[in-house]
Amino acid sequence: MIVRAAGAGALATVVMDAAMVGAAAVGGRAFASERLEPQIIGRWAAGLMRGRLRHEEITGEQPVPGELALGIATHYATGAILAEVLLLAPGRRAHPFASAVAYGIATAGLPMLVLFPSLGYGPLGIRSGEAARLNRIMLVGHVAFGVGLGFWVPRAVRR
Repeated sequence: MIVRAAGAGALATVVMDAAMVGAAAVGGRAFASERLEPQIIGRWAAGLMRGRLRHEEITGEQPVPGELALGIATHYATGAILAEVLLLAPGRRAHPFASAVAYGIATAGLPMLVLFPSLGYGPLGIRSGEAARLNRIMLVGHVAFGVGLGFWVPRAVRR
C-alpha cells in the first residue's frame, strides 16, 4: 500500500507542478516567485541534513551543490508522504474526491506555517515582501495537489 500511496502522491505532485507552471504562464508574476524555486527547497533540505532548520533569508545564502535535484526530490517525497497520510485518515472514503481536495487545501498550511518561517519569510510569508503572492501560489498548487490526490488515490487503492 505504501508504494501505491507514494505513486499516487508523486502523480498528484505532478498535477500540482503543472497547475503552478500553468498559473505562472497565464498569470505571470502574480503566480511566480523565485523564493519558491526548487533549488531554494533543496538549499533548505541541505541545511536540514546539517541540522539547520531555520534561515535568516535563504535566498541570500550561497547555493549548495545539487540543490536543484535535492529540492525536486524533497518536493516529491513530501507529496508521497502526504498521500500516505491521506490514506490513513478516517472518513476519507465517504466522499473521496471532496475529502482529497479539502485535504490538499489543508496541506497548504505546511509551507505557509512551517516552511516559510524556516526559509526566513515568516509565517504566511509576511517577512518576504510578497506574502500575498506566496500564499496565492501555495493555494493554487495545493488545490491542484488535492485534485490530483482525488484522482490518483482511489486508483492506487483499487489495485
